Amino acid sequence: MISFKPFLAKHLTTLAALALLVVAMGGTWQTAAAAPGTSSVLTPKTSVMPMPGGDDFDRPTAKKSSHKDLAGKLNLNTASEDQLMLLPTVGPSKAERIVTWRKKNGGFKRTADLRRVKGFGYKTFKRLEPYIDIKGDTTLAAK
Repeated sequence: MISFKPFLAKHLTTLAALALLVVAMGGTWQTAAAAPGTSSVLTPKTSVMPMPGGDDFDRPTAKKSSHKDLAGKLNLNTASEDQLMLLPTVGPSKAERIVTWRKKNGGFKRTADLRRVKGFGYKTFKRLEPYIDIKGDTTLAAK
């Protein structure tokens, strides 16, 4: 004789987990339109609330001015935190990390040493490379 207790226990656990998932997701559920020949999938029904000022969530946000608006060079060894923040992707915390690193290590020996500072990986360094130097005056300014 076949015992149904393990079978029943397994499926009750699955149903209970699914019920908890539905409750946790909240909202109203509806079937999504499926391509011909495929089955329907349940997706949460959501509404988009407009942002104050008429902006919608669906519309991409404008990016702040980029490095294309910059001219000149920035000396990593002499620049102040305010000057460092002129660089794209460099805010107050990254600027502080640069100053701390240069005090601790006696300055930058080459521009690539910037990658040793937390938060400056290869891509960020390559984006900043045209605007940084280790000698000379800081002449970096917005166009």
